[in-house]
Amino acid sequence: MLSVVLQGMGVGIALAAPIGPINIEIVRRGLAGGYLRGWLVGLGAVTADVIYCAVIVTGVAAVVDTRTFRLPLLVAGAVVMAFLGISGLRAAYRGGTDLVPVTATSRSYVTGFLMAVANPFGILYWLSIGAALIAAAVAEAGPGAAPFVVTGVFIGILLWVTVLSGLTQLGRSSVSPRVLRIIGGVGAGGLVAFAVYFLALAIRELG
Repeated sequence: MLSVVLQGMGVGIALAAPIGPINIEIVRRGLAGGYLRGWLVGLGAVTADVIYCAVIVTGVAAVVDTRTFRLPLLVAGAVVMAFLGISGLRAAYRGGTDLVPVTATSRSYVTGFLMAVANPFGILYWLSIGAALIAAAVAEAGPGAAPFVVTGVFIGILLWVTVLSGLTQLGRSSVSPRVLRIIGGVGAGGLVAFAVYFLALAIRELG
């Protein structure tokens, strides 16, 4: 089953590595609040992705791949991204060094979870590429391979967010407050852009 776990890790890393709202938020919070805040965002996202992976493995993808499911998800994604992005832009404009809301560190986990749950790109991945890769692994090794696939996905995504958070922490000491504000503002602007895109997709679903 080691090969199945490795396949799951490949699926997880392939999902986590592309630049998107989760990685933007990990870097943004990591630069502003330190390693733990960035890593907890990633851990929250890992939790959501493992849940989606389990949904795919149990074979209920056809149920969630419907307009009724997609529309509220797109709206929720737009709201979450807009809130985080606007908060970051306001902090960058004020010139403060705290570029994320001043909350308990543990709330970074909730933020990452909500962002991943409401991210249509992540769900599209699981309903297409991720589903195909997992189905292939299960078909090759049998139904009993499903838990090993989920374990591999968990390890792969966790490995990625740990490395990304660590790299962010290494660069944090060399970033001046002014550059930190610029990076935070650009990252926040990216989140707002994702919010606008999600909203446009939601409007198209209504058409």
